[in-house]
Amino acid sequence: MAKRQRGEAMDKKVLLCIALFCFASFAWGMLWHFRRSGKPSRAMLVTALLAMASAALQLFALCRRPLGYPFVAVTFYAAGAMLFWWAVGVTRGKLAACGQGCVSAAIITGGPYRFVRHPFYAAYILAWIAGFAATGWWPLAFSVVVMAVRYHRAARQEELGFMAGALVAEYSLYKKRTNMYLPWIYP
Repeated sequence: MAKRQRGEAMDKKVLLCIALFCFASFAWGMLWHFRRSGKPSRAMLVTALLAMASAALQLFALCRRPLGYPFVAVTFYAAGAMLFWWAVGVTRGKLAACGQGCVSAAIITGGPYRFVRHPFYAAYILAWIAGFAATGWWPLAFSVVVMAVRYHRAARQEELGFMAGALVAEYSLYKKRTNMYLPWIYP
């Protein structure tokens, strides 16, 4: 029994470390990677507040709840972090912050954008799913849905901006060959 408890304690420490790395990365991106013009929009503030609340709830659950599938959770956290940093390396501050209402001056199709149109949102959603996979706690399932809906709305707004702008032809072709979040599902 003691060996099992030590194993779960170690799993919790690993999960907490990788979850903190993900959330710190995402906060860094919001503060220093994405472009903002003027005051933050209401949508941007609501998204940031929901993300902070979801992260706090997830960290609480990782500390206090029994673990369900820690290996699955580590896999999702790691995939989210890798996807996030890969997208950071490709975009290098060229994108507007979530909910800012700005459209990029160019369509990015390299790196993870070859496979999905919204790798940042996909990375965030992977991290939210990881917490639920780790604990199976229903409030975390609720936060996954809330955050996924929030990011999906932002992604749709960004796409509408491209479809109404000068890059409509190029974006239409990109949209036909690339899915929003999952590369293996038909776009």
